Amino acid sequence: MIKRAAKSAAQPVAEIPAAPEPFQAKTLKRKQFASTGDVHIQGDATITTQLIVGGDLLVDGDLIAEEVFCLGKLTVTGDIQVQSLYIGQTLDAGGNIDVEFLVKTGCNAEWMARVLELDQRKLKEGENFIDLLVHPAILDRQQHNDVFGGFGDIQGLGYLSCADLDCQGNLQLDDDLEASEVQFVGGHLAVSAIHVAGDCNCQGEVFSETNIEVEGSLFAGEIVCQGNVAAGAIGCQGDISAWGSIRAKGELSSLFGEIHAGRWIATAATLYAAKYIKAGESVIGEKGIHCGKDYGIFAGSTLPRSAWAKQGMISADSKPRLILSGEFVEGKKLRHIDALEKKRDKELDWEIARRVKREMLAE
Repeated sequence: MIKRAAKSAAQPVAEIPAAPEPFQAKTLKRKQFASTGDVHIQGDATITTQLIVGGDLLVDGDLIAEEVFCLGKLTVTGDIQVQSLYIGQTLDAGGNIDVEFLVKTGCNAEWMARVLELDQRKLKEGENFIDLLVHPAILDRQQHNDVFGGFGDIQGLGYLSCADLDCQGNLQLDDDLEASEVQFVGGHLAVSAIHVAGDCNCQGEVFSETNIEVEGSLFAGEIVCQGNVAAGAIGCQGDISAWGSIRAKGELSSLFGEIHAGRWIATAATLYAAKYIKAGESVIGEKGIHCGKDYGIFAGSTLPRSAWAKQGMISADSKPRLILSGEFVEGKKLRHIDALEKKRDKELDWEIARRVKREMLAE
């Protein structure tokens, strides 16, 4: 946050000059474009290199650029296709968001100006390098006005695809999230499906209408999945809930909540929940299963008791305490569950929709 030096009582306080009139155009097609105020493009915007806006940017069409720096709110009614995207306040997209490298929200004026190396330029006496990015009246407005929809939020009616994601607010999409790494989500994450090649770190609730697939570690305040959850490791402050299965190669833990799966729960490491552990079928923790001492472990809750030994089993390196349903079976591993899953021939509700979508895209 930029703080201007306070004037002494003997000196008059200089008034902030009026903000510039918003820049408007039917379309914008340039090699580079910069404005210290608000910008409204009534059609598509295509910038070969950098697009820099100190105020709010509204594009009634598609946005194509190499790098986009918008200190205010960025609104695009169509698709976004850029290499890097830096937003001060919020991002609202009516289409898909394709970013080759980094998506970052919650950027302050000083950070953005330094990234653009505006502090390296020669300035006249009394000038501030921040003024090269944003007009003082616009900056004052941004600092004192409440951000509609939440500071640092991302909302999109399509998908978001990027290498790295750093979102200081909530992230909500009508379609999928695909990223190499989710460095940070400061609020809640709600999407159709999640595919992350590395780690995924979310301070709030992670919600998916279908599957969550994270090859690295998944950290969240709470996890709600209307499909299957699979990750290298899963660490959660609150409840972990899935309509389907929950699978992890590393530790699977809920520090203050319960773990609940409509089908099975399995990990090649330890399984821990502060409260109940519940599964419609099997529960496997190769290196141990632990739940709250005043709670218990439910397995095979959707199966007849005669099927517990094969489908409703509980297996760990030693028999867990507080087994309330299911049958303890020694020596079962994560790979045994994977082998059973490959033999499954019944599609679940959300799997049918995903298969139909894949087939349509393949045609």
